[in-house]
Amino acid sequence: MNSNLSDLELAKKRDHKVMITDEAINKVPHVQYKEIPETEYDNLQELARQVLKISKDENDSNEVAVTYSLESARLIEKGERYIGIALGAEHDVDPLSDPTSYHLIRSSRDCVVIVLHNHPSLSAFSLPDIQFLLRYETVKMMVVVTNLGNVSYLVKNGKYDFEKAVILLNEAVDLNNKAENIKDLQDAADYFLKNCYNVGINYEKR
Repeated sequence: MNSNLSDLELAKKRDHKVMITDEAINKVPHVQYKEIPETEYDNLQELARQVLKISKDENDSNEVAVTYSLESARLIEKGERYIGIALGAEHDVDPLSDPTSYHLIRSSRDCVVIVLHNHPSLSAFSLPDIQFLLRYETVKMMVVVTNLGNVSYLVKNGKYDFEKAVILLNEAVDLNNKAENIKDLQDAADYFLKNCYNVGINYEKR
């Protein structure tokens, strides 16, 4: 399916990279994430800031993904890691390229993957992001932070239906493949985001 998304990737590459500023890091909002325990809100805000900080200081404002296990207390008790960090290139990052992230996604029951997108991207979420969320049942929530400090997230809720979600993703990919311009590509990702509540996924943009 990935090769079908090449048009979308090309469109993303037409956008210029935005360098991260301290102002953007400070601007990351405190989000009351649906379906996530309230006790995690502060941690998740701090991790979203860290994604920007790591990108700015260590990765030339390129993409970064942080994988965080909501079972952190249990993992700390066992002396295991509960956060993984993957550094990516200018246009993509693979959370699984980091051994800790890979282990968490394979073994932890509830993971949150926080991805930095460093372009004023077409849509907060790209179709490959959505694909990643669906592919791994252990990934409960995916958060996208932009280089300007804005946050969007997709979280699976109690009504999440994997089969229906895949059908919806395929419809969005079809729209993407028929796209003739950047607006059409934007509409393809937005099509999933506008309809995802029907398949048990909450989408919010801050």
